[in-house]
Amino acid sequence: MSVPFYYHPDFSGYDFGANHPFRGERFAAFMQALESLFPEAYGMLEIRTPAAADDQTLELAHSHTYVQRVKALEKRRGFLSLDTQLLPGSVDAARLIVGASVDAARAAVESGLAIGFGGLHHAGPDYGEGFCIFNDVAIAASVLLGQGLERIAILDTDAHQGNGTMDIFYSDPRVLFISLHQDPRTLYPGRGFAGEIGSGDGAGYTVNIPMPPLSVGTLYDEAMHEIVVPLIDEFDPEFIIRNGGSDPLYTDVLTNLGLDLDSLSALNRHISEEARSRKIPLLDLFLSGYGPYVTEGWLAIVRGILQVDMQLEIPENRIFISEEKLERMTHDLRRTIEELKRNLGSYWEVF
Repeated sequence: MSVPFYYHPDFSGYDFGANHPFRGERFAAFMQALESLFPEAYGMLEIRTPAAADDQTLELAHSHTYVQRVKALEKRRGFLSLDTQLLPGSVDAARLIVGASVDAARAAVESGLAIGFGGLHHAGPDYGEGFCIFNDVAIAASVLLGQGLERIAILDTDAHQGNGTMDIFYSDPRVLFISLHQDPRTLYPGRGFAGEIGSGDGAGYTVNIPMPPLSVGTLYDEAMHEIVVPLIDEFDPEFIIRNGGSDPLYTDVLTNLGLDLDSLSALNRHISEEARSRKIPLLDLFLSGYGPYVTEGWLAIVRGILQVDMQLEIPENRIFISEEKLERMTHDLRRTIEELKRNLGSYWEVF
């Protein structure tokens, strides 16, 4: 098996400066670790160099005014939001990341599976925030829609809800957007409640699954079994995009979820198996993660996608969750699942 993997050394320009939780060296560090520590897995990948996205491609998901605003702000080191400053070179790197996700989407149509660094899901039609300049996920999906696909599922497993992707497709029934994320009452961007289900023709095609803080693998399994898989069965997508990095890990310094490396691999393996069993092309994108174990988390994701043996370990104890606490978390998730089924019941036969 040779899986297209899109990477460019200039991704390092996607950097927000000293003392910021998102630094550009993460990409090369991961590539070096994968090649040196797990040559068998690295050998399964066909490393491809992407082309940068032009303005026309960016405007498939963003307004012309927003694209021009980004260019102007970069010249004076301006801010899209308090946490997202445009430093010299960051916009060119963002164009490369978008181009990589677009190229990978096209490759997945041909090969069945492609991987890339991506998931800038907080950039919306006319805004950027949350370390996200342009939304590569939405742009890649829009390219595929423009090529004739009619049903695309986006499965966002990042700890933070993908508000930008949601806003871009909120009224579009061609895109089923499903997000599993930390309860928005406890984490940025404060979006993604169970009642946010789309509007107009897109009503029912936005599905937000807020996960309780400290959620472990068994809770993710339940959300997948009760909501995600039945929706995929009924929607019958022609293409799946999964995005989300290492920030559901219990070690992440910006989030409060509870997955370990094995659970993160299992989640990605489950999604990969669902796509493969249905013969649906899959584009898998990862880019987020904060703290000392981003590389380990990304390696766990690749392990799950490729279904290979990779010995991974984090030398940091996880928070102890009592049986009573786990029962309360499970109860909270089941209440959310029941609410979702009520909200979506008039749109989907499975509910």
